[in-house]
Amino acid sequence: MSMARRLLVGFLASLFVTAGSLTAQDGSVRGRVVDAMTLAPIVGASVSIEGLPIGTLTGEGGTYEFAAPPGTHQVRATLIGYAPDAQEVTVTAGQAVTADFELQIQAIVMEEIVTTGYGVQRRLAITGSIATVNADDADVGVISNVNQMIEGRVPGLTVTQNTGEPGAGAQIRIRGGTSISASNEPLYVIDGVPIQNVATEPSGIGVGGDPSLPRSPLNLLNPSDIKSITVLKDASAAAIYGSRAANGVILIETKGGQPGQVSIEYDGYASISSPSSHLNVLDGGEYRQFIQSQVSAGVLDASRLDGLGAANTNWEQAVTRSALTHNHNLTFTGGTQATRFRASLNYMNQEGIALNNGFQRYQGRLNGTHTAFDDRLRLDLNLTSSHIENNYLSAQNGGGFEGDVFQNMVIFNPTEPIMVTDPETGLQSFFEIGTGAQSVRNPVAMAEQLQDQASTTRTLGSLKTTFELGSGLSAQAILGVDRSEGTRRTYFPAANPVGAQFNGLARQVGRDKTDLTFQGLLTWQGQIADQQSLEIVGGYEAADYQIREFGAESRDFLTDAFGFSNLGAGGVTQRPFSWEEDSRLVSVLSRANWSYKDRYFLTAVARYDGSSRFGAGNKWAFFPGISGAWRLSEEDFLAGGPFSELRLRVGWGKQGNQAVPPYSSLIVLETNDGARYVFGNSAFTGVAPVRNPNPNLKWEQTTQINVGLDFGFDNNLFSGSIEYYRKNTSDLLLTVPVAQPAVVSDRLENIGKVRNTGVEASLDAVLINRSGLNWQAGFVLGMNRNEVVDLGGRSFIATGGVSGQGQSGQVSQRIIPGEPLGTFYGPEYAGVDDQGRQLFNDYDDNGQLTGTHTTPEANDFRVLGDANPDFSMGITSKLDMGRFDASVFVRADVGQDVFNNTALVYSTKGNALQDKNFLRSALSDPIGIFEPAIYSSRWIESGSFVRLQNLTLGYRLDLPASFGIKSARIYASADNLFLLTGYSGYDPEVHVESGLASRGIDYLAYPRSRTFTFGLQIGS
Repeated sequence: MSMARRLLVGFLASLFVTAGSLTAQDGSVRGRVVDAMTLAPIVGASVSIEGLPIGTLTGEGGTYEFAAPPGTHQVRATLIGYAPDAQEVTVTAGQAVTADFELQIQAIVMEEIVTTGYGVQRRLAITGSIATVNADDADVGVISNVNQMIEGRVPGLTVTQNTGEPGAGAQIRIRGGTSISASNEPLYVIDGVPIQNVATEPSGIGVGGDPSLPRSPLNLLNPSDIKSITVLKDASAAAIYGSRAANGVILIETKGGQPGQVSIEYDGYASISSPSSHLNVLDGGEYRQFIQSQVSAGVLDASRLDGLGAANTNWEQAVTRSALTHNHNLTFTGGTQATRFRASLNYMNQEGIALNNGFQRYQGRLNGTHTAFDDRLRLDLNLTSSHIENNYLSAQNGGGFEGDVFQNMVIFNPTEPIMVTDPETGLQSFFEIGTGAQSVRNPVAMAEQLQDQASTTRTLGSLKTTFELGSGLSAQAILGVDRSEGTRRTYFPAANPVGAQFNGLARQVGRDKTDLTFQGLLTWQGQIADQQSLEIVGGYEAADYQIREFGAESRDFLTDAFGFSNLGAGGVTQRPFSWEEDSRLVSVLSRANWSYKDRYFLTAVARYDGSSRFGAGNKWAFFPGISGAWRLSEEDFLAGGPFSELRLRVGWGKQGNQAVPPYSSLIVLETNDGARYVFGNSAFTGVAPVRNPNPNLKWEQTTQINVGLDFGFDNNLFSGSIEYYRKNTSDLLLTVPVAQPAVVSDRLENIGKVRNTGVEASLDAVLINRSGLNWQAGFVLGMNRNEVVDLGGRSFIATGGVSGQGQSGQVSQRIIPGEPLGTFYGPEYAGVDDQGRQLFNDYDDNGQLTGTHTTPEANDFRVLGDANPDFSMGITSKLDMGRFDASVFVRADVGQDVFNNTALVYSTKGNALQDKNFLRSALSDPIGIFEPAIYSSRWIESGSFVRLQNLTLGYRLDLPASFGIKSARIYASADNLFLLTGYSGYDPEVHVESGLASRGIDYLAYPRSRTFTFGLQIGS
C-alpha cells in the first residue's frame, strides 16, 4: 500500500471508525479472527456491527475489542480474499461478550458464479468475453426496464433511448452494428428461456408521418425482481445460442427465495420530472418585432401586422409539464431448505413530461424451487404476469410534412392564444388557424384531444426440471411460454383538424403473440484425471413463434362522445384487416469445458440451427466456437509478482442472424384494390405480389476473434480487464433492386460485408474497506470502429432521410464501402454571399476545389461526419459510511457527430413567410428570409457529452425492535442531473429510424427529463 493511500485510509478511519474505550453505559465485543483452514490469526480484518458505525480492525494475534451499546447486534468480520462471516450477539452494559470468527479463503472476483448459456460457471473458468451487471447497483432512480439498467455499465455495449417518453424502447448495440437491414438487437434470455424482443402492441396511426414509436417490450419485467444481468459479447461465449447471437446475448436472472421465516419487504418511491433542456424560439414580443421589421423593410406586406394576435404563448411550456411518478414493490420470500419461494407485486405509474402521456404497470411474479428424492430432483418455477397501459403522444421521432405535437410546438405562432372564448355562448375551445385539414395545428389541442392508448397483458413462464442421474450425470428439461395480448385504440375527433378531415376517425387493432420453447439438456461433469475436470453439455431446443393481428376502422361520426369505444357509430366503415405469421427454430447444441489445475481452461461449443425463414436448401447452418484461458498468475515465473490475478483469454466463433421477417424466401401476396376483377355481376378484390421470392436466401453470418487479459492487484482490491475483438459479418441480408421488368422492384439477398474492430477496458477498485467505511469505484471504456467492407458491387446506398418542408427525397447519409455505417454525406457549407444566399464548396470532376456556388451539385458532395463515437465510457462510485450510503453514475460519449435536423428546419427566418415561428438563432443569421433550408455540413454538430446519469443518497434508520422491522432505509435520487455538451439541440443522444442503418439524426425527439426521487425501503 502506498504512503499516500495509508495516510488517506488512516484519516478517514479516524473520522468514521469507532473503537472507543469502555464506559459504564456500554458493553463490549471482543474475540479473535483466524484462518479457517490453518487457524492462523488474521491481522487487519474488519469487525463491525451491521448498520452502525462501530467496529475496529484485528491486531496482533488476530484479536479485537470495541465498545458497543447494549442490545442484540449482528457482528460481521470481513477481509478481502475471504468469505465474510457474521454472528448474532447480545451485549449487556458493563460486560464483555465474545465472538470468534473463522474466515474461509475466497478469491472474491474469481470465485464468483456467473450465469452463462445453458448453465453457470465459476468466473475464473470463463474463457469468453462476459460482463455482469449487479441489478441492485443498477436499479437506482426511476428505472422502468432492463435497457436503462445496462446503460453505460458494460464496456462495448451502447444504449440509445428511442425517445424520452416513459417506458421508451431503445437501440442496443453490443460491439457495434453488424447488419444493415436485418436486426442489430441482441438476444434476451430470461431465466434460461430465449424471448423475442418484438413489439407486443400494434402500430398506431401517424399524423402526416410515421406512428409513435412502440414502447419497450421489456417493460413487463420489474427491475426490482432482477438479480443479475450477464452480457455475452464475443462469439465464443455467445455461439451456444447460434443463429440468434450475432448481436450478442443478454442473460437476465431473477431473484429467488431464501429458506427461513417468511419475510416481507416494501420498496416505494415518488418522483417529479421536468424537461432537462429547452428550445430557444421567439416569444410573442420578439415575433411581432420581427414581423414589424420585415414590413418596414418592404419584405412583408403591412397586412401581416393585422394578422398577429395579442398573446404571448410559450408553446413549449404549454405542451410540457412537471410529471409525477410513483412506484411500489412488495416482496414475500421464505420457505424451507427443500421448498423456497419468492413472490412480488409491482405497481408503477409514470407520467410523461408531455401532456396526456405516460404508462402504468401492474405486475406480479412468483419464483419457486422444490427439491425431492434426497435433492436429486429439483423443480424451478418462474412466472411473471404484467398488465401495461400505455398512453401515447402524437410524436413520431421523425416527423412528417404535417407535423406532430413537437413540430407544431416550435412553429405555432406565439402571438396566438391556447384557448379562445365564444362571445355568444361564453364557451372555451382550442384556438386553431383553420377548421379543415392543414399542416399547422394547436399542439396543446393535439396532445389533449387525440386519443392513442394501448394495453398489453403478457405472461412469461418457465418450468425447469433437473434430475441427478448419478456419477456426475444430470438431465434437465425446460418448458417456456411467452404469451401476450395487446390492443391499440385510436380516436381522432372531428373537433380537431387532424380528425376533421375524416369527420372523426376511430380504430381498434388487436395483436396476440405466443412463443413456445422447449429445451432438453444432458450434462456430465467430473474428474477425468489428476487435477483435470471436464463438463459436457448436449441438448436439443425447439421454438415456435406466432403473431396474429386484427383491426377495424370507422369514420364519419355524428359526435366525438364515443371516442374509440363504438366503431359501429361511424357512418363509413373501412374494410377490416388481419394478418398472421409464424416461424420455427430447431437446434442441436453441445458444449465442453475442460480445466487443469484451475490454471488452464478450454471451452468448445457447437450448435446446428434450422430456421423456417430461409430458402429450402439453406435453412440449416453450423455455428462453432472455441476459446481458452491461461491463469498466468498461477505460474512459478510470476510468483511473488504484483499480480494477485492475471489471466489471458483467446477465443473464436461464428454466429448467425435470422432476424428477417418470416416468409422472406417466398413470394408474398397481399390483397390489392388495384387488382379488382368482375365476375358476373360482382366485383372481387384480387391479390398482388409484394415480395419477390429468393429460394437461395441464407443466414447472415458473423465470425469474431477475441483476446482478453484479466488482472488483479493487491488481493484483487483492484481488478479489471482489457479486450480486443474483430468481427466480420458476411452474406448481409440486404434488400437490393432487381432487374426490370419484375412484379416487385426489389428483393432480399445475401450481399455485402461489414467489419467491427474494437478495444474495451474495465477497472473495479475497492478504494477503502475499513470498519464502517467502504468505498468502491468502477470504470468501463469501449472503442469500436465500424467499416462497410463490401456492398456487392454497389458504390453506395443512400439513407438517413432528411425531414421537414421542402426536404422530400433529400438524404443525409450514405452507406459507402470503406466508411462506417452512419456516415454523413452532402455538400460543404461555405458561408453566405452579400445577398444572403447560402454558399457551398464547388468541386470539379477530379475532386479539386474550384470555389463556391449557391446550388450544390453531385460533384460537391463529401463525407461530412460520423455518427459513431470515438469512445464511450461509464464511471460508478459507491460509498457506505456507517448508516449513510451514496452512489454516483456518470456516462460519456466522445467524438460522434449529430445531424441537427431540428435546426435545419427551424433556424430559418423563411418560416415567418408562412406565419410560423422559428429558433431565436435565426435572428442573427445572415441568410436571407427567402432562402430555403438546405442540408449541408452546417447542420452537422459535435455530439460529444458527459452526463451525470444518477446521484443517490441513502440513510439506514435505526427503528425500535418493537416495530418488527429489521431494516429500513430512506433515500433521495436525481436522474440526468446535468449534461455537459456543445450540442445546440435538445440532447445529443438521439435515435431516429430514417432509413437503412441510419443513426445520429435529431429531429424533435421527445425530450429527456430531469427527475428527482424520494423513496423508502423496509424489511421485516
